[in-house]
Amino acid sequence: MAWTYGGDPAANARDAIRFLCGDTDTNDQLLNDAEVAWVNNQLTGSDTATTALYNAAYRCCLLIASKFSRLADQSVGDLKVSMSQKAKAYRDQATELLELAGREGSVPTPYAGGVTISDKELDWANTNMVRPGFYKGQFNDTRDGNTEQDLKPLWAGAE
Repeated sequence: MAWTYGGDPAANARDAIRFLCGDTDTNDQLLNDAEVAWVNNQLTGSDTATTALYNAAYRCCLLIASKFSRLADQSVGDLKVSMSQKAKAYRDQATELLELAGREGSVPTPYAGGVTISDKELDWANTNMVRPGFYKGQFNDTRDGNTEQDLKPLWAGAE
């Protein structure tokens, strides 16, 4: 299977996901292109979408950790290869990426309600909202044919 990394995470989703996972060494290829594309497709519906990069990288790190988890630690004389440490490192990286994924695209957008007349009219029409303390016509006598709809808030224009 093909493995490519262009070295520019801003260029495409595959490079960004590989960059976040640390799968950038051509001599130590961890996931092939089809696997990275599949993970991205599962999250976004597209192989090339860049809308869930941190979440895709999180899942790729879990896949890499699972690959290392099935390999046993080995030692020959003084040489030791600890696959369990690699698996733990990728699980730790996955945890950090999951935290970043929770913040990805989470820029708070302030909203000031009731600033426009249309906002105020929507609020007034919403019967579940608490009415303002004072409004035009609040003391109208509804016994002589006036209805609640005849009552208007102070900001509404006079008839």
